[in-house]
Amino acid sequence: MSSTYVIRWKSKVNGRAGRGTKCFERTEAERLADELNREYPEIEHEVIKMNPQMAEQPSPEEKPEHSPIALTE
Repeated sequence: MSSTYVIRWKSKVNGRAGRGTKCFERTEAERLADELNREYPEIEHEVIKMNPQMAEQPSPEEKPEHSPIALTE
């Protein structure tokens, strides 16, 4: 199996959305998305298959022009 799945998320409160940067195998990504949806019900998490075009494009949250503040971990 290859690690080609990522978690995409969208806030149900303010509409902000983004995509995780860590790749998972499908079963692990699904398990994590389910866990995140339980722990953070105000944010919808879903598993998506990463494709070459996605790897080259940052998610909306990673683009500085879309956010007035820097996001840190």
